[in-house]
Amino acid sequence: MNNYVPFLKIKVNEIGALGALSGEVKKFVTPFFDLPKQKDGANKDAFIALVDKAARSVERNLGVGYTFFLDNFDIDDALHINGKNNYAYVMESFKNLSFIPVIGLDRTDERNKLVFQYKASGIISANVVAIRLLAEDFLSFDLVRDEIFDLIELGEGLFHHWILVLDNRVCANVDAATRAGQIVHFVKESMAAFGFDDIIVTGSSIPASIKDLLEVESEGTYERIELEIYESASKHLSGTSLTLGDYTIVSPLYSEFKIPPAAMRNIMTPKIFYSHANVHYVARGGALKTHARGDLQYNDIAAHLIGQPFYRGPEYSFGSLFLFQKAHGQGKKVTPSSILKPTINAHMTFMVRDYLSLL
Repeated sequence: MNNYVPFLKIKVNEIGALGALSGEVKKFVTPFFDLPKQKDGANKDAFIALVDKAARSVERNLGVGYTFFLDNFDIDDALHINGKNNYAYVMESFKNLSFIPVIGLDRTDERNKLVFQYKASGIISANVVAIRLLAEDFLSFDLVRDEIFDLIELGEGLFHHWILVLDNRVCANVDAATRAGQIVHFVKESMAAFGFDDIIVTGSSIPASIKDLLEVESEGTYERIELEIYESASKHLSGTSLTLGDYTIVSPLYSEFKIPPAAMRNIMTPKIFYSHANVHYVARGGALKTHARGDLQYNDIAAHLIGQPFYRGPEYSFGSLFLFQKAHGQGKKVTPSSILKPTINAHMTFMVRDYLSLL
């Protein structure tokens, strides 16, 4: 693919972060969208509203011809819309956009078969499909060979290009060399058996809760184990199309808190991620409600950040400019929600321009 694949929740700020990328960066980015978990569980009306809003937002920000992966990984297969697995409604809602469907070994037969049925009926226009595997799936190729073969057989004559996604999820406590070795072995065997057009390796070193990473009113630099895994595997897979994915600066395990907004400010703290080299720099403030600076802590953190040697300057990206402006007290108040668009944007720009050097 010669692209970078950020794994994002298909939400307003994440989509907006993509929309704010410069044109030269955006052409090297193929996002992998996951529908976010629902606050209300298996509420059909809420799910329909979520999907419809997401489809409109993608079309408005990215356009009908922009290619992206689309998955419902975090949505319970038990949720049915109009008598079908919820992924059917997702595919129908996005049918006018250039999405690549996703299947997997951890999905129900009904859900996977819907992808092939919708391709045959013309709802899916893409000639590409992705098989997404989790770490437990790619520990042994022999254990999953037949299941992968069954999926490919179902799609024979329908999809002409097959992509394998190896998703490490949160891998902060994983031994990078061991996991890379497992991936190398799995990729070599799967390529020999199935000849995938591309292999995407992704993961994250960010836990579900910031408190598991650092204390309040502190800062730290954290190694990105997902990059160590990718780099180590790449060294032994020369000649194989291997594409890097990551979860940007949001944990794969992130989900909305079911806490009243008024109470949320008692426990929520401001945080800013800024990636450079092979690490995440993270700064965290105190509780928004009780700290003397409240929301202005975001401005304080930004002011500290832009003074660091790894800050790339206001002209580097929309996100870097945002941090520069907040460091100087410009613009609207920053919130836990509004900080995501610029910091995700800054991360994606860094990955394309500097880490992968695609420009």
